[in-house]
Amino acid sequence: MTLSFGSVIFYSYFYIITLKQHIMEKKTTESGKSYWDKNGAYQTEYDKLYEELVPSRGEADTIHGEMIRSVSRLFYDFCNNGNCNVRNFEQESCDECGGMGYEEEECSNCYGSGEIECDDEENEPCYDCDGSGVHTNDCSYCGGDCYVDGEVTINDYYQDMIDFLHQHSINQRVVYTVEEFIKRDDLGYGNYTFGKDEMTVYNDLVDAVVYQILTSENQKRIKKDLVN
Repeated sequence: MTLSFGSVIFYSYFYIITLKQHIMEKKTTESGKSYWDKNGAYQTEYDKLYEELVPSRGEADTIHGEMIRSVSRLFYDFCNNGNCNVRNFEQESCDECGGMGYEEEECSNCYGSGEIECDDEENEPCYDCDGSGVHTNDCSYCGGDCYVDGEVTINDYYQDMIDFLHQHSINQRVVYTVEEFIKRDDLGYGNYTFGKDEMTVYNDLVDAVVYQILTSENQKRIKKDLVN
């Protein structure tokens, strides 16, 4: 089989990248450590890459630079803001109260009649419920807000970063893991623990991206914030 000059260049490039990956040790951040605490597995390399490739403002003009910028912004907002800037909630009308914000329960004093018997045989309005027969309380499900949080979505600004990582990352699993973690409706600002398991989700992403950058060639890119 005769190879063209272009084919030789391609296979030579592929061989060099494969050789780099073979020589470069793939590391994993230990449980209990993190890039947020400045002791990630590739902390020295990460810091150097960030300084060299990520601009002080706006998007990076290289693939590697934008990958580092994206994982850094995602990690930062999780640790610093509990993903408040990353997550959006679609508001839905509360099913428990029909969107009214309150719920009624039968008055225990008059048993819903609105009246109480007196000794003179003439009933009087129930003083406990003002004659209505019911007590009105804030809905126990929505707290009187009438609406509840629905599906969790990701802010467009951060979704663009995740989409960029999907497009350019070799290790897709770690990108999907972060994306699904952000979308979980059982977790959020008020109940993140920032413990080992949660930090590992982001550490694994940074580990994978830094390893890929160290073992592949960088390329220029057209910055989206300039195009728009």
